[in-house]
Amino acid sequence: MSAVPDFDTYLVSARVTAAEVIAHGVRLTWTDGVTTEHHRFVLRENSPDPATTHPLSREQQIQLTELPPDLEILAAAPAANGGLTVSWSTHSDSGVAGALAESTFDPGWLRTWASEDPAQRALPARVEWRGDLDLAALRFDGPDALAGGSEWGAWLAAIHSHGVGIVEGLPAEPDQIDVLPGRIGPVRATNFGPAFDVRTKTADVTSNAYTDLELPVHTDLDTREYMPGLQFLFCMMNDAGGGESRLSDAAAITRHLRDNEPEIFDALTTIPVTFINKATDTDYRHVAPFLVVDDDGELIEARWSPWLRGPLRASIADAERWYVAARCALELGDHPDFVVEVKLRAGELLGFDNRRVLHGRGGLDRSQGERWLRGCYVEREELHSRLRIIARNERASAPS
Repeated sequence: MSAVPDFDTYLVSARVTAAEVIAHGVRLTWTDGVTTEHHRFVLRENSPDPATTHPLSREQQIQLTELPPDLEILAAAPAANGGLTVSWSTHSDSGVAGALAESTFDPGWLRTWASEDPAQRALPARVEWRGDLDLAALRFDGPDALAGGSEWGAWLAAIHSHGVGIVEGLPAEPDQIDVLPGRIGPVRATNFGPAFDVRTKTADVTSNAYTDLELPVHTDLDTREYMPGLQFLFCMMNDAGGGESRLSDAAAITRHLRDNEPEIFDALTTIPVTFINKATDTDYRHVAPFLVVDDDGELIEARWSPWLRGPLRASIADAERWYVAARCALELGDHPDFVVEVKLRAGELLGFDNRRVLHGRGGLDRSQGERWLRGCYVEREELHSRLRIIARNERASAPS
């Protein structure tokens, strides 16, 4: 029987030295002096015994409604494994699930899921940046990444922490756009297909990206209810004059506005905008603020569109506030204080967080050659899952 109610490995940093039954739960004291509290139903639902947690699927096979509402912890004590043993009240009319007499919990699992210690399973911390970002530190070796070496995990961590990472030295072949992104998770098809080619067209132009125009920084597919979380651009050739990729961190811009321009920050985070794509065969629309933030004013997602916006539905006063704020934001997005530039070379794969990192390009002069990028999208939660699996595997292979 597994000692934990899932497939993870929990490293033990401390052990339980004392357990005290309290109202609705138990209070634990650990060898490092930390005290944690655990609710009775949190423990009971996650008991690792095979009647509660299926031994193969590791999913719960009891329902909360099967457990008696007056369930009590009768006794609690440190377990031999350094965790906790709980004795439960039993009720003859509650069925097998409610009649469980005792559960033993792993110390690593207890400590990880205690509310006082949320960082143990956290993803890499977000690092905000401006125009002085050294992109050389966010470049990773392609052959090693393809082989699943350390560069693979480092690239993924960079896309999460900085919102951007570049893999270099890949074969300049069209199907490379599907290889590394597809290992993160399923490639998301859009109205542009599973993959799309960013190169100049002379007919059937469905986006300014398919012209020689300079493109201000932006996020893609703001018109979607769930705009893609990650975007990947693979360089097939880039011999044209100009065409440097431009990147800005909307998280850093949002913080700047919050701290220095509170009225502009308020307008961009509260006034709803109707984002609309303009095409002959699709009509996607979504209403949301330009910047979506959490309760602390930290950026959740930027819908940074210089062009895919319908007429603003707002009062004259709010429209005035919004246009002043949008002008300020758009100017900051392309300002040298916030922009880094890179000219991608053939065989380089740029990955970035499409809901955070803004991207654009300089104008193209094709008298010197062509510029051809292949692109695709993957959901951001796939990156989070892959990073957690990498960390889980590292814990599983760590010395006891």
